[in-house]
Amino acid sequence: MTSKEEKEQQETILYNKAKEILKKNWNGRFTIPSPTLYPHQWSWDAGFIAIGNSYSDIEKSIKEIEFLYDAQWKNGMIPHIVFNEKERTYFPAADFYDIKRSENAPATIGTSGMTQPPVHAISCYYIFINSTDKTRSIEFLKRIYPKLKLFHRFLMTDRDPERSGLVTIFHPWESGLDDSPIWDEPMSRINVKDLPAFKRLDIIAVGGPDAADTIPSNWEYDRFIYLIELMKKYDYDQKKLYELFPFKVKDIVFSSILYVANKFLIEIAKIIGEDLKEINEWLSRTEQNFHKYFFNSSDSRNNTAAKLGSNEESLFYDYDLIQKKSIKKKTISSLIPIYTGLLSKEEAEVIVRWITHAHFCGEGSYCHVPTIPSTDLEVSYFKPITYWRGPVWINTNWMIWLGLQKYGYFSEANLIKEGVFELVKNHGFREYYDPYKGQGLGGRDFSWTASLVIDMLMNKGIGIPP
Repeated sequence: MTSKEEKEQQETILYNKAKEILKKNWNGRFTIPSPTLYPHQWSWDAGFIAIGNSYSDIEKSIKEIEFLYDAQWKNGMIPHIVFNEKERTYFPAADFYDIKRSENAPATIGTSGMTQPPVHAISCYYIFINSTDKTRSIEFLKRIYPKLKLFHRFLMTDRDPERSGLVTIFHPWESGLDDSPIWDEPMSRINVKDLPAFKRLDIIAVGGPDAADTIPSNWEYDRFIYLIELMKKYDYDQKKLYELFPFKVKDIVFSSILYVANKFLIEIAKIIGEDLKEINEWLSRTEQNFHKYFFNSSDSRNNTAAKLGSNEESLFYDYDLIQKKSIKKKTISSLIPIYTGLLSKEEAEVIVRWITHAHFCGEGSYCHVPTIPSTDLEVSYFKPITYWRGPVWINTNWMIWLGLQKYGYFSEANLIKEGVFELVKNHGFREYYDPYKGQGLGGRDFSWTASLVIDMLMNKGIGIPP
């Protein structure tokens, strides 16, 4: 057997294992992220999962998205969790969110009161491309398109009254990068008071002697829960939250995904013959303001605008709306803009240099494989096994893999892909991984890891932003 045949055989085994995980985690209505930790439906997980299932089970992909969108709020918001009413092993549960305080909340479905990055328009395009029954998939697109657009409109209005084309988040959980070091400074200004008694079930679910080291700290968790309490106090009223909330951040990853999703929403609109004007306006706003908010750097020596990569600090950063300044923490968020296609070729090259730099598992970094950790390896806040404070996550690597291909960096993209394959092959389809040892951490048989590995194995280029 040739090395090429051996590689193809190994990839077939990997593909079948990934498919088996998705099959096992399907509960008849939606796919749970992981049997060990997450018994409900999470919004951006559902989007990633629908991508993986679109290659072999279109009906599951469609049901995944439709189940999620059945829980859409009247104002367009897609909640970050749709609760399985039979499960009682997760905190905070549906009753804790008390969403009936809001006139916009669904009347009969338990959800959280916040949102997550809008991967779904991207997923729906995958469903169309991978479907063999185009009539069936177009019927689905016609049903889901108004709901997708309503969600995007919510993000571009209620979450962006500045009309910047960039999304404001009110909670770290809305970013998807729950305990990223990016949130340390904004969270430190939150004065926690009158916090209800609660028990963290995530520590029990993870299990093992190092469980507490792999998930967010109690200091962070207290603030996570307190922010939910404040949302309830203001009845989830978006205008009140925008005016009064102590945590308001324009987020790079969320805004980057929304920009890409709007590009795919345009593609869907073309397929079903819908007007493009409003979405084109959204895209234009993002294009005008992305650098203004996320790369607003100056050279202090001569008070002139600095170029991306001109020094160690000149990267993209989240923007704190309350402090009106960038949050200068070196994390994977600073590299995600390559996924958008909003960068010049010169700027993309700077991102590639950072990706291959020793700071981010490049040459001389002593990483297990050349995948990209969630935080710069050489900063004081890097923690190799703690959630979004250092470990490797497959979804962010998938975005960067697609971005590298968009800009023609195919060898660099292939290194990441092969690194991802090594992690799942030798350390399981886990939620995240130790960048030094490759050890799998967090949830086991993790659905979005399986789904995105399937997309990387198929490598059709469907998800490269138009």
